[in-house]
Amino acid sequence: MDKTIEIKAIDKEKALERALKVLGISLTDNEEVEIIEKISPKKKLFGLLGTESGLYEICIKSKIKNEEKKAEKVEKKNVNTVENFSKENTRKEEKLEIKKDVKEKDEKEIEIIEKTKILLEKMSLNFEIEIKKLKEKSYVVNLIGEDNAIIIGQKGKTLNSFEYLLNSLVKDCRIEVDVEKFKEKRNETLRALAKKMAEKVLKTNKTVRLNAMPPRERKIIHEVVNKYPNLDTYSEGRDPKRYIVIKKKK
Repeated sequence: MDKTIEIKAIDKEKALERALKVLGISLTDNEEVEIIEKISPKKKLFGLLGTESGLYEICIKSKIKNEEKKAEKVEKKNVNTVENFSKENTRKEEKLEIKKDVKEKDEKEIEIIEKTKILLEKMSLNFEIEIKKLKEKSYVVNLIGEDNAIIIGQKGKTLNSFEYLLNSLVKDCRIEVDVEKFKEKRNETLRALAKKMAEKVLKTNKTVRLNAMPPRERKIIHEVVNKYPNLDTYSEGRDPKRYIVIKKKK
């Protein structure tokens, strides 16, 4: 255990002697001494009247403990070096994965991602973009972020408009845009709506016109209503204002 004591003496040697006597110990090979002069000794009348004692701080430390501390520092430094090397390698691997991912994407996928980024920037929205190729000239773009409500809009209207704009910017392919599986939930809502409207037409014998929908949503309505043999469905208008008409067959 380290020992520290303050001693008054006329020099460092005397201070150490007094410190050892006060502490009742003697130095060993496994100990080292650190002496700090806090107040310097002063000669009285040019040394004719002797010297006024100074103040010294004597610290007796264990060499073994200091060596352990040095070893710990070296070990910590080595660990940090290994961690930094590992992190650097991880960064390099991530960069290689990104490059590999870009290479694996075809030119159309890259174009879709770039156009999607442009639209999101225009709307001041921040999303991660995932893209999946379903089949030849058919893709799904999934947006992941915190601005879901803004991009989806009321009943998915903003999302439908976004999808329409993206498809108008990228030619020769069909792109579906989804936001964290919103479309899946929307599909369930559309099927329920189609069934409800079909039952209404059968009950009232009156023709029903639904709100404007994108092609994908109209297709879902057609599929459900076509299961009713006494009903007929068709679309009217032009996109993006094209809507479905449900009526009873004559």
